[in-house]
Amino acid sequence: MQKTLVLILAIGLAMCVISQDTFTQDTKEEQMAQKTLTIPDILKIKSFSSRSRLQLSPDGEFLAYVVQDPHNKSSFQEKTMEYSRFLPTGVFMEHHSSAIWVTNIRTKETYKLGSDDGVDWAPRWSPDGRYLAFYSDRMGAPQLWVWDKVKNKMLRISEKPITAIFGFEAPQWTSDGKHLIAKLRPEDIDISTLISPDTNPQTINVWETEKYEPSSLEGQADRLAYLKGDLGVFDFDTDDVLILTSGLYTINMFLSPDNAAVAVINTIGVGELTAQKAIFELLLVPLDGTPVKRLATGIKTGSEIVSWAPDGKHLVYGHPDGLFLVSVQDGVRKNLTANLAKNPRFVMRPLWNPSGTSIFCGFDGHVWELATNGSNARKLTDGLGRGVYGVVAKQDTHIIWQSNETQSICIHTHDHETKKDGFYLLNSAEGSTTCLFEEPLSIYGRVGDEFDIITVGCGEKLVYRVQNATQPEEIWMLDTDTGKRQQVSDLNPHLLDLQFGEVRLIESKTAEGQPLQGVLMLPINYEEGKRYPLVTWVYGGRNLSGYAYQFGLTGQINFQLLATRGYAVLGVDTPLKTHDPMIELSGLVLPAVDNVIEMGIADENRLGIIGYSYGGYATVGLITQTNRFKAAVAGGGLYNLTSHYGILTKQGNSSGIGWSEGGQGRMSGSLWEQRQRYIDNSPIFHLDKVETPILIYCGEGFRNGFDYPQSGELFSGLRRLKKKATFVWYRGEGHGLTTWRPEHRADCWERIIDWFEIHLN
Repeated sequence: MQKTLVLILAIGLAMCVISQDTFTQDTKEEQMAQKTLTIPDILKIKSFSSRSRLQLSPDGEFLAYVVQDPHNKSSFQEKTMEYSRFLPTGVFMEHHSSAIWVTNIRTKETYKLGSDDGVDWAPRWSPDGRYLAFYSDRMGAPQLWVWDKVKNKMLRISEKPITAIFGFEAPQWTSDGKHLIAKLRPEDIDISTLISPDTNPQTINVWETEKYEPSSLEGQADRLAYLKGDLGVFDFDTDDVLILTSGLYTINMFLSPDNAAVAVINTIGVGELTAQKAIFELLLVPLDGTPVKRLATGIKTGSEIVSWAPDGKHLVYGHPDGLFLVSVQDGVRKNLTANLAKNPRFVMRPLWNPSGTSIFCGFDGHVWELATNGSNARKLTDGLGRGVYGVVAKQDTHIIWQSNETQSICIHTHDHETKKDGFYLLNSAEGSTTCLFEEPLSIYGRVGDEFDIITVGCGEKLVYRVQNATQPEEIWMLDTDTGKRQQVSDLNPHLLDLQFGEVRLIESKTAEGQPLQGVLMLPINYEEGKRYPLVTWVYGGRNLSGYAYQFGLTGQINFQLLATRGYAVLGVDTPLKTHDPMIELSGLVLPAVDNVIEMGIADENRLGIIGYSYGGYATVGLITQTNRFKAAVAGGGLYNLTSHYGILTKQGNSSGIGWSEGGQGRMSGSLWEQRQRYIDNSPIFHLDKVETPILIYCGEGFRNGFDYPQSGELFSGLRRLKKKATFVWYRGEGHGLTTWRPEHRADCWERIIDWFEIHLN
C-alpha cells in the first residue's frame, strides 16, 4: 500500500498560527459593551477533550492537546435525526469538533493542526519529538496520521481504518521510532451497524433465559462491536502492516519498555445480570508473532488499571480482589494488597520507582508504597487530611515522577471540607509533605474507570488542566522548585470582560442533626440583604458541593447563565444511605433550602428546582412530596422504576435489572422481592400530588434509550391529571448535552431560563 504524503497547503490543511487576538475589531467593541454572559458566549467556549491526554514533546518544548472547538461544526452537520454514538465516519461521538493544537511552552505560540473537515484526536509524540502521531477522519474514515514538525507536513500512514474509540487509546511508538501500534477495524465489521444502533443484519432475533452467560461474549458481540479490532504494527518507513492478533475487544493497550510485547485490557463480557459490570482479561501480545498469553481474568469495571515494570519483565494490574504483580515470563501472580484491603477501591494507576523494587498505588483514599517482594507496605498519606486524586508520573512512562533534590513524589490532592485542589510534594522516605499550592480551583483528573489524572512531569515542571467557578478550563504550568505558576493556553479570551456570579460553601443540618455541605452561587452584583429567586440543583447520592470550583458548576446547563439573570443557585449534597432514595431526598434538600432563606438570600416565594439524569428523577420525586417549589425542570431522567426494571434493548440486554437492584436505583432486590419499594420510590405513582409546573426535556438517551419513553411516561401522567407541564424532545440527541447540536443546546437553555423567568418572577 502506498503511503500518501499530503502537503498541508495542497488540501487546505495548513497549520495556522492561532493568534491571541482571534476576533475582529467590531467584535471586540461589542464584547467591551457586553458585560453579562449570554448563551452564544457559552456556545463559543472551547474546551479540552476528556478522552485525550496532554502530550509533552520529549524536549519539553511543545505541548500537544485536543481541543473541542465549536467553530468546527462539521461533526454536528453530519449528524442524522436518529441517535447514534458515532459520527457517520465511524468515529466515537465524544470526539465531535475535536482538533489538535500544539503550543510552544516557552513562546506561547499556538498552532492548530488540520482543517474544518473531520476531527483529530489522540496525539502521541515520537521518541525523538519530530513526529506527532494521531487519529483523524479527515479523509472520510478514522485512520492513522503523522505530522512532521520539521517539514510541516502531514503523512497518512495507512488507508486502513482504525478502531480507536476512546482518546486514551492512542497510537504507540516503539522506542526506535520506526513502528507504530494501533487497533484496526476488522473487515467483517459493518460500519452501518455501528452508526445506527437499531440496525441489525438479522430480521429475527431470539434470546433464551437459559443461555445467559455472564462471562461470555456470546449474544453480546453485536453490542460490543464498536470495541472490536485487530492489533497491528505499522512500519513507518515501508507500506507494511503486521497483524499481531485479531478479533479483540480492547479498551486500552500498553507497550512494554523493552518493546517486546503489548499488554491489552480485553473485554470478555458483561457480568452477572444483577450487576451489569463489564468483565475484562489481561492479555500479553508479543511483537515477535508468538502466541498471545492470558495473564489474568475476572477484572471488572473500576479496577482495570495496568502498569509495566521498568525492565518489562513484570506487570502490575488491578483486580476486585487486590493489586496483583504478575511475571510476563511464567505468569506467576502475587497479591500485593492481600493483607491491606479487601476489594480495594483504586483511585490511580500504579507507578513504579525507577529501580522496579517498589510500586506506588492509591486505594481507599491513601497512597501506598508496596515492595514488589511483598516484604513491606507503607501508607504514605496517613495524617495528610486530604483526598488523593492522583500521583504524577514521569512523562510517557509507568515510572513515578520524583523531584531532583528531595526525591519527593508529587500528589494531586482535594480537601473535602474546603473543596480546594492542589499539589503536595510527599517525601516517601521521611513521610513529610510540602504544599506546593492549594486553592479554590478544580484540577482535572478522572479517577478510576478508564484513565488517570492528566498531569505531565517534565524536569521540575508540571503541566496540568485547571478551572474555577468563574473561569473555564485552561492549561497551566507549575515550577516545583520556585512555586511559580503560569498559564499556557488561552482558549476563551471572549469571556475576559464578562461578569460572573461568585460561589461560597454553606452548611446545613438534617432534622436528625446530620451536617451537610452545599455550594451557593450568588447572582452577579449581589447585594447583602436583598432576597433573590433561588434555583436548587439536585442529584441524588452526589455531593454537589464538590463542583464548587468548576466553571458553571455543571455541564448540563452552565449555571452562570442563571446568575447573570439575577438568580441564586444552590447545589445540595445528598449522601443517600437508605433503600428509599426518593423519600430520603426531601430530608436532605429542604433543610439546605431553608438555610439559604434564613441567610436572607433566597425569597421563599420564588423557589425553583432543577436536575438532570438521576437528578431529573430527584427533581420529580421532590415535587411529589412538597409544593414549596414554584417551578421545576427535569431532564433525561427516569421516573418509573417498575417499567425501567424490565427494559430490554434491541441487542438483548436487560440493563434495568442491574441498575435497579444493585446500582444507582438502590432497590436492593428484584421487583417481586421489593414490589412496594419500587412503587414508593417511583415518582410516576405519586403525580397526583404534584402542584409545581414542570419543564421536561430529553434526547434519545443512552444506547438503551430510556430517556424518551421515561420522559414521555411522566408527561402522559401529568397530562392525564391536568397538571401544568411542557415536554421537549430533542430527536437524535444522546444523554449528555455536550454532544448535542449547538442549536439544540441553545434552545434547551433558553427554555430553561424562560421557564424560571415565567414562574419565579
